[in-house]
This record gives sequence, structure tokens and C-alpha cells, in this order.
Amino acid sequence: MLSGFREKVNLSLYNSKNTVLSLFRWLHIIIALGMISVLIYYYGFPQTDESQKFLTRIIQFSFLFYIIRFFIKLIYDYDPLHYIKKNWVESAIVFLLVIEGVMYNLFGVILFSKFFESIGLEGFKDFSNLTVQFFFVAYVFMEIFKKRDFRQYFKIHPGLLFTLSILSIILIGSGLLMLPEMTQTGYDISFIDSLFLSTSSTSVTGLATVDVASILTVKGQVVVLFLIQVGALNTIAFAALYLLVAKFGVGIKQHDVIEDFVNNTSFLDTETMFFKIVKWTLAIELLGFICIFILLEPSGMFADNSDRMFHALFHSISSFCNAGLTTIPNGLMNSLVIDNYLLHIITMGLFFLGGFGMIYLFDIFGIRSLRKRMKYPWKTLRFDTRITLYTTLTLLVLGAVVFYVFEYNKSLAGQSGFGAMVTTLFSSMTTRNAGFSTVNISTLSLPVLVFFLFLMFVGASSGSSGGGIRVSTFAIMVSSVVSTIKRKPHVELFKRTIDNDLVLKAYSIFVFFVVGNLIGIFALLITEYQAIEAGKFELIDIIFEHVSAASTVGLSTGITADLTEPGKIVLIFAMFIGRVGTLTIAYLFGKQVMSRRYKYPSGHTMIG
Repeated sequence: MLSGFREKVNLSLYNSKNTVLSLFRWLHIIIALGMISVLIYYYGFPQTDESQKFLTRIIQFSFLFYIIRFFIKLIYDYDPLHYIKKNWVESAIVFLLVIEGVMYNLFGVILFSKFFESIGLEGFKDFSNLTVQFFFVAYVFMEIFKKRDFRQYFKIHPGLLFTLSILSIILIGSGLLMLPEMTQTGYDISFIDSLFLSTSSTSVTGLATVDVASILTVKGQVVVLFLIQVGALNTIAFAALYLLVAKFGVGIKQHDVIEDFVNNTSFLDTETMFFKIVKWTLAIELLGFICIFILLEPSGMFADNSDRMFHALFHSISSFCNAGLTTIPNGLMNSLVIDNYLLHIITMGLFFLGGFGMIYLFDIFGIRSLRKRMKYPWKTLRFDTRITLYTTLTLLVLGAVVFYVFEYNKSLAGQSGFGAMVTTLFSSMTTRNAGFSTVNISTLSLPVLVFFLFLMFVGASSGSSGGGIRVSTFAIMVSSVVSTIKRKPHVELFKRTIDNDLVLKAYSIFVFFVVGNLIGIFALLITEYQAIEAGKFELIDIIFEHVSAASTVGLSTGITADLTEPGKIVLIFAMFIGRVGTLTIAYLFGKQVMSRRYKYPSGHTMIG
């Protein structure tokens, strides 16, 4: 009987279905853009009580629209229960909106705020509301692009897609950071400084020309936090790939470029891989947040639980994403945390995992991989995982030995044996991706700084949020040198032959990175000529700063804030190219050959 009634309803609504749903699609786009504008004005500019109430009503109206839209789509669907299951995210959001709307309009209570108040986190309720609105807006934009085929309008290179997505995030972040409510009263951040900070956050570098802890308000720090998270996910997952690959018509010919981002033999399962990366990322960051929250002693700036929770959240995300930015004044060198070695260990663990690469973490810690190795003892780690793991550990040990030998009587003086060990490992590891520091970089001995330059140059693992030429590139180049010395016809590594294409790609990345750093350092020597002549900057400061920016590490000898505006622009380009990748830029400007099935006669010349 119920099914018969439902069939009659569907038949009666059939003629109007396309018209009504099409109308709601257009209204959806208009209201989504309007809601974004209202939220930017609401949080970015000072508000009176009247304007706050007015804007709140507009936000509530947009929520009401999406509730109505959901139920209209539900009515027009032939199988409502199947629709709810299929669109469970939308259903859950609408359900929460309905509950919040009822509670607010009938009882004047916002459940999220009430929840945080009940557990003693009064100061966290505004951040929670902003977070809910942000994720709702993100969902709205996902809905705009959902099931729309843009292939007939665009043909886009995946490298260009990745570059444009990073550039868009940077420009949006820069604009948001310039809003009045993002900085402390009386401080107007310049366009260059906001662009610098946005680039540093999105590229998860960590260099900053303004102090995030003292200059930015909580709202500004939240913007930086989201830029870090979105920038890191864009890097390690090439998130836009799956969402837009079918829509923009990326061809199989561009598979090599896609493989450089996802580090996989096929991108056909990229949707599953992307959501797996997101789940693991959020799980690791949540675990890190809990540990940091527990380890931060509730005193001083951490006395209030709300502030303590926010600092823990920011620090966890910044650590795992290898951003190196912090809301704690002077970072981990702050007197409240400088001797908290357990906190240093948790931080080190987070940025080690973030810089190691998700694909390799899946291979080592994934349930499926663990079961296979338990069931089949002869199965080992994947070839690329072993390259990354062993090279990473080798560089970590080398860095630790160099640091300990030259800093034993300097930065390590007065520390306990355990503290010295933690500081040594931390300093060695942070140079390859993180940008956090527990020692004053400007006071380190010259041999340590030079070796740190080498570690920053090598960088993190492929497919991670770190930068540099990557450890796999370095490992292949070393293997190539060893094979040449031993006069072997092929490059060998872990009893595997490395394809010549990979060797050539590794050397190409190395050359591009060297040339890019040389050009950038030369440009900085020109823009900072007066400071160098006056003895304010030294040559090692300039070199260290640029390599740190190009490798998206974020360590500095302390000259970042004192750079001229042209110097800041040079570092902005370095961070951007370092995040996108020199090889990606080369792919964009390189001309595709018509055919590869030819070979010129062999030539010979003297080498060395």
C-alpha cells in the first residue's frame, strides 16, 4: 500500500522534477557564493550587535535553504531511503542543522557552544562554530562541482591543475589574512607579508615575516591552520586529481605527471587512496593533539583549557604537516616547553610521519600489509618503501652525529643525557622537513649549518608534505655514482635494477633544484646587498634562508623578518616552486615530442 502511494506521488511529480531541481541547482550556487561573502565579512571585519544579528540571520537563512533543498530532493527521489544512505554526509549535516535550528529558535541555545561550555572550554565555542561553518561551506562547494562534466570546456594538464590549485589557495589565504580582524588592533599587515605568510602556510614551509603568535588574532591563526591543512593535503594526495580528472579530461598520456604526485602505478584507485590518506591524516593528528594537550602543563598561557586545546590542535596539525609554524611565542624554545622533552618527542614523531610519506606508511603500518607479512613471512616491504626508510634513517644518524660532535660543548651544554639525545635527534630530523627548532639556529657552528644545508637540500620523502629533491632521488643518484665507480652497466639498488628513465629523472630534479637555488641566492644577494655590506647579514645566512625556503623546511638564522620586500618576493617564489616542484614546472613548459621511437647515432666526448 505504501509503495503504491509512493508510486502515485512519483508519477504526479515526474513532469516538474527536472524544472524544480534545476532551479534549486542555480539557487544553490547563488546562495553558496552569498554565504561565503557573508562569512568573510562576519569574521573578517568588526561587527556591532545589530550587524552581527543581521548577518547571523542571513547565515540561518542559507542553512534553511539547504534543509528545504535536501527534503525537496528527497521527495523527488524514487527511493528516499537509498538516497539518504547514498548521501549520508549531506543527510547528517542537514540533521544537525535541523536540531541546531530548533534548539536556537525555541530555546536560544547552540548545542555545539553549550557542549564546550559544559566541559569547561568556554573560549573554544567560537572556534567550534567557525569550524562547523567552514566544513559546511566546503561541503557546499563540493556539491557545486559534483556530477558536472567540464570535459567539453577544458583540457588541462595535471601539473597545471596542481599548480593552479596551490596558487588559488595562496591567493585566497593572502586576502583573508589582510582582513582587519585577522591581526591585532593597531597592526595592518601588508600585502607582501600576508602573501608571504599564506605561501609559507600553504607550502608548509614555516618561514614568517610576522610573528604568528603575537601579531595574528585567533581568527588569523585559524586561517593559517586551515591553509596548512589544506596545503598539506593538496600536496600529499593531489586531492583535486580525482575530483576533477574526469571532469577536465586528463589523458593517459599525462600519467607520468600524475604518478609523480600519487606515487602509484595507477591512478584508477585514486579516490580510495585519497580518502584513505585523509582518514589516516586526521587520525594521526587527533592522536597527536591528545598527546600534546596532555603534555602541555596547565600553567601560564596554557592555564585556560580552551587556549591549551587550541595550541595543542594547532601544534599537532603544524607538526604532522611539516609546517613549522606555531602559536606559542618563540615556539618550542619557549620557557614553558623548552625542557618538556616528551613534548619534543611527540612533535618529532608527528613530523617524521608527515615527512615520511603516506604511501610508505600504508606499506609499513597498514592492516592489509601487516596481515600479508604475517601470513607470508617471505614478503618484505615494497622496494620504494625500503629506499625511503633506509635512506631516511641513514641521513638521520649522519645528521645526529655531526650535530652532537660540533654542538656538544655549545647548544647541548648543560643538558641532561636524555635531553641532549632528544635535542640531537630532533635537530637532525627537523632539517629535512619540519622547520621546528629547540636550539637557536643562528648560534650553531658553521660545520653544522653547512651539513644542515645538505640535509635540507635532500629533503623529505616522495609523496609527503616535505620538500627538497627527496630521499629517493638522492638514493638513486648515490647508487648511480657507485655503479659508475664499479663500472657496472646498470644502476642497482637493493638487488634491483633502476630503469634509466628514473636515473635521468633523478639527475634532472637535482640539476633543476641546484640551478633554482643558485638563481634565488644570486637574487637575494642583490636585494639584500646593503644589509650584507653593513654586516647585518652574512653569506651563510642568505644561502641558508633560500635553501630552507626552496626545500620548504622553514629553518632560519633569524633574518626573515628583516628582509627587504624584493627579498621577500624572492623567497615567495622559492617556497611556491619548492612546493609545486621544479620537475612539475619543467613539465608545464616542456614541449611534448611527437614521437619517442627514434635514436640518433651515438656520440662520444671526454668526461671529467
